[in-house]
Order: sequence, then structure tokens, then C-alpha cells
Amino acid sequence: MAKMNSVTNSEPAASTPVRIDRLKLLIPIAVFAVALLIRLVGIGWGLKNDLHNQSYHPDEGDIFSYSQAIEPAHLKFTPGFYNYGTFYLTTLRIASDMTAAYTGGMDPKNPDSVWSYVARCNLAGRIISALAGAGTVLVVFLISRRFTNLAGSITAAAILGLAPAHVVHSRFQTVDVSAVFLLSLSALFALKLIPRGDDPPPQDRDILKWVALSGVFAGLSGGTKYTGLLGVLTLLTVLVLVRREKFLKEALIGLVSTFIAFVIGTPGFLLDNEKFMRDFTYEMQHTSTGHGLVFEGTANGYIYHLANLFQGFGTIATIMGLATLIYAAYRKQTWAIALLAFAVPYMLLIGRAEAKFMRYTFPLDIALAIGVGYAVGKGAEKKGAGRFVVAAGILAIGGVDLGGLTGTVRETGYMVGEDPRDSAARYLKSVAKDDPTYTVGLPEDPWFWSPPLFPSSTASRGGGRKGRQLRDDEMEHAIHPKVTYYRNPDGSPTQFDTRLLTEIKPNAVAISSFEYGDPARLKGRTDISDTAKIISKEYEDFMSHLSTRYVLDRSFGDDVQATHDMEYIQPRVMVWKRAH
Repeated sequence: MAKMNSVTNSEPAASTPVRIDRLKLLIPIAVFAVALLIRLVGIGWGLKNDLHNQSYHPDEGDIFSYSQAIEPAHLKFTPGFYNYGTFYLTTLRIASDMTAAYTGGMDPKNPDSVWSYVARCNLAGRIISALAGAGTVLVVFLISRRFTNLAGSITAAAILGLAPAHVVHSRFQTVDVSAVFLLSLSALFALKLIPRGDDPPPQDRDILKWVALSGVFAGLSGGTKYTGLLGVLTLLTVLVLVRREKFLKEALIGLVSTFIAFVIGTPGFLLDNEKFMRDFTYEMQHTSTGHGLVFEGTANGYIYHLANLFQGFGTIATIMGLATLIYAAYRKQTWAIALLAFAVPYMLLIGRAEAKFMRYTFPLDIALAIGVGYAVGKGAEKKGAGRFVVAAGILAIGGVDLGGLTGTVRETGYMVGEDPRDSAARYLKSVAKDDPTYTVGLPEDPWFWSPPLFPSSTASRGGGRKGRQLRDDEMEHAIHPKVTYYRNPDGSPTQFDTRLLTEIKPNAVAISSFEYGDPARLKGRTDISDTAKIISKEYEDFMSHLSTRYVLDRSFGDDVQATHDMEYIQPRVMVWKRAH
């Protein structure tokens, strides 16, 4: 009997650690799975359909084209394009080859086959982004787990997992989310160097491994998008603050690992240096000079990006995360100081730039999410005022400030539903179906902003003259409706030229918020460039003529006034019909 009791009593003691170990494994898996599922919903937005061949995202076509210049089978990793690193392009090329192997390639003689293949490859690239986005959420959870409790760690993951802008861009075939994922891995291994009270002292070989891995992922992040190289600042800060005796050796290993990984990710840095420097210089100049009228007359970069964070990450989450990081750094928390060692220089860099895309703020999301999780974790351990901190975290996750779950549901609804450009095109085609002479005028040459009234209206401008010729050839033969825009005698396109209305006199005019939004915003401003004044005045004259000769017929899409690269998924399209 005594023997039986001893066996019976030993069972709970043996099974409890097993259950705990399973829980430790299942929670991270669940975090990743939920974050991925959220990002897969709506991932087909804007791809080829019965109306248009190319993606509505203005960069996806160019990125795919550049990736095809890489030939892994022939060890050719120099695409000749270096506005950003090559690592993502290589990944996309491999994904494209796998797409061809498993779903079939393209028939060059069949345009529909070509564009269907491109769409499948873009979808493969989007899946890479979705995996990277979910992976970043998981890494934020793992980092937070080192410095706070389970409640705080889950909060940090939920804040990033439901950040509307991060979710939306995780559905794009672009470099940004992948670069942030690699950056988060660099931070994870750097922060593993910070000793915890309940951890045994790490072995030197483990430390060297973590230092090297942190450098490798910073280098690969930089090889995806150059700003990722700043991730090494987190590693160097940790090495200084933990007062490692072998600081110089370990710092050198980290820096060398970063450089080697960067060169592996972007070998053109060495093998194609002249073109690399040309494109790298261009990209730096582009961010410092702006993006046409998109950011003309807007607030300085620091204020603008703060507003981007409020919109794309959440107002409550941004304030909580920033306040926590500052307070924790003041209390000499090494993890907070190390994260700020990256975040502050990075914010100084993007704050000085004239291009102020929402996606530029994504690297800051890592530190902010960890900060929110830390605050909620500490609040959960305390009574009284701590409950208000937990409540604020719950409100941020829920999106009471229109971020979080509320914002993600709203943006996902846009990506799942029919795009306003498609809706406008279907309407115009229905109006013109019985009239072969019915003509729709556009205020400028068509691109991703225009209703797809012929299949290649969304063709990339990166194709230069070839891309424009493809559009013009198709437009020339388009009927039901016919499509036109006013061109100069030399054939060059114009913008907001009133002769479209006074000479060509189309039956209808379609104009999108991408076209009218910025000129309308700048109307009457004196603190803008001469170019902006000219375009704004041309727009004003165009709309004056339009309103006297045409009447507003239909409007498609919500007028959400989002940042440019969030407006991709929900522009507003207005259709004006000629008054008789």
C-alpha cells in the first residue's frame, strides 16, 4: 500500500512540468498562428482579375521585375537595381521559381498566361511578407517574455499583431515587413545577452553565438532595406551596458558578422559597386527631397511620423509604449536603453526626410510593442493604479482609438471587399455597354490610381517608355468605353489640362483621390514650392471647368484621408458625367 501511495503521489509532480513545458511551446505557436491567420485574410487584394492585369500596388510590378534579374541556379545575385538591398529580391526569385515548379510557368505568347503567372508570384511574395509579419509578432512575444510576465508578453504580441498598418503591409509583396522581421531577430539575440536573475550564467560560446547571430540578422535586415543596419546599435549598447570584459572582441564579431551578412544579402555592394552607389545615392536623395506633391506642405517628419504611429500603430499604444521605454530607461533597465539606442537614431533619420511613408515607422513598432507589454505586465502584478494600466492596454488592443482590432477590421474589410477602382470601372462599362462611342476622360495618363477600363491601365511606370506604350496601345483599342487623356503635340502626357474638357469633351471623367487629394489640400497655400503652386492652380482651373460642364454622377470608396501608402487599398474615385 505504501508503495502504491508513493507512485500515486509522484504522478502530479511528474506531469505538472510536462504540462508547463507544453504550455510554453503552445502559446508561442498560437501567437504566430493567430498573427499569420489575420495577415492571410485579404492577401489577394488588388491582384489580377477580370478587369486589370497588374497589381494595384504601385511597387509590386517593379519589385517582381527586378527579382527576375537574379538567377540563383547560375549564382547571379546582382540584379543591377539597388534602391534597397537584394536579399528580399533573392527570396522572391526563389519563391517565383517554386511557384513555376508547382503551379506552372507562363506562355510568353499568351499575355493572360504571363500576367496570371506574375500574379501568382506576387501572391507568393505576399505570403513571404505575411510569414515575416507573423514572425515579428512572435519575436516580440519572445523578447517580452524575458523581461515581463505572460500577460505582458501576450499584450505586446497582440499590440503588434493587430497594428493596422503592420497588418496591411504584411499583405504586400514589398521589402518593408521582411526587413523589420530580420531586425527583430537581431534585437532578440542582442537582448539575450542581458542576464536574468533566474538564468544560469551563459557560457562564452553561447554569448559569441548570440553576438554573431545578432550581427547576421542586422546585416540581412540591412541587405533588405538599408536602414536595418542600424540594428547593430542595439547589440553594441547591450555589450557596453552589461560590462563584458571581452567587449572589443565581441563588438568586433558583431560588426564583422553584420558586414558579411550584408554582403551576402546584397553582393552587388562589392560585385556591382558602381551601380550600387548610383542607386543607393538616388534612394537617399529621394527620401530627402520628397515624393512629388504627396508630402508637400505637410508637418515636419517628427510630427508627421508621430501621426503615422497614432494612425497605424494606435494612439494609446504609441503613448504607452514611448512613456514606458523612457521610464524604464530612466530606471536603468538595460533592455529599454538598448531598444532606444536603435529607435532614437532611427527616428532622427526618418524625421529629417521629406518622404514620410507610413511604412517608415515599422521598425519603431518593435520597441513600442515591447514597452506596452512591459507596462501591462507590471500593472497586472500590482493592484490599484496598476489596473488602469492594464485597462489602457486592453483598450489599445481593442482599438477604442480606432487602432488595434477596430482599425485592423476596418482595413481588412477594405482589402476583402471590391476595390473602389473596380467598382467605378464596372459602373462605367455598364453605362457604355450599348454605345461604342462612349468615352471616359482621365485627368492624366492612367496608372494604379485609375479605374481599370482596359487590362493594362495599371501597368508599372517602371517599364518606362515600354510600359507607357503598352498602356497606350491597349487604350487606343479600348471600347465600351473608349478611354482618353489629353496629350501634348509631342505625345507627352499632361495633368489637369482643361483642353480635355473643352476640346475632347468626353462623356464622363473619372478622377481618383490619388490625383486630386494633394492639389486640393494645397489649394491657396503660399508656403509651398513653385511646382506645387502651378499644379494646384491647374487643378483648381480644371475643377472649375469640370463643375460647369459636368455633374458628379457617382463616388466610390471612403474618403479616409489616409497616409499615401495606406490609401493604396481604399482610394476614392469620382465619376462626373457631361451635362446635356
